[in-house]
Amino acid sequence: MFTGSEPFLPFTRPSIDEETIAAVVDVLRSGWITTGPRCRELEAALGARLGGRPVRVASSATAALALALRIAGVGPGDEVVTTPLSWVATSNVVLELGATPVFVDVDPATRNIDLERAAAAVTPRTRALLPVDLAGLPVDRDRLAALAARHRLRVVEDAAQSMGAQWGGREIGSFGDLVSFSFHPNKNI
Repeated sequence: MFTGSEPFLPFTRPSIDEETIAAVVDVLRSGWITTGPRCRELEAALGARLGGRPVRVASSATAALALALRIAGVGPGDEVVTTPLSWVATSNVVLELGATPVFVDVDPATRNIDLERAAAAVTPRTRALLPVDLAGLPVDRDRLAALAARHRLRVVEDAAQSMGAQWGGREIGSFGDLVSFSFHPNKNI
């Protein structure tokens, strides 16, 4: 049992320089604790990086996924094809909307959703595909787009672990209908 007094190998180790600390202090002193000018600056910078796509920050990647699925029209009785190899939030937001997560296994070579199995899981009730990029390795965006187009499905990308990654020279976040990133300390940024 870990009591906290023994040496511990951390899952993440933050690297925070003085410039970052000063920027946080500036925000705290500004009085804008949430959704202030710095959030708008981040949205504009990330949107520019993603080819001009509109960007909105949320309180968490979970909140962003829930919002994205709502915008995609997911609701009671719908199905969303996704992978169980993710944080529970990915499937919980589907359940929160009254829809059913349809789990398909991962490709053993990539640990990402197996798109052939995803195609086989599509039914008339399927409304969206919810792929999860794992450990900075993106799901094959070309095959994902073809699958979505073939079945007229929305794509909501859980890219919490792939900010800054690319597919075919394009930034992750510039594909699909909607995308959710994360700034949690253990994510790849």
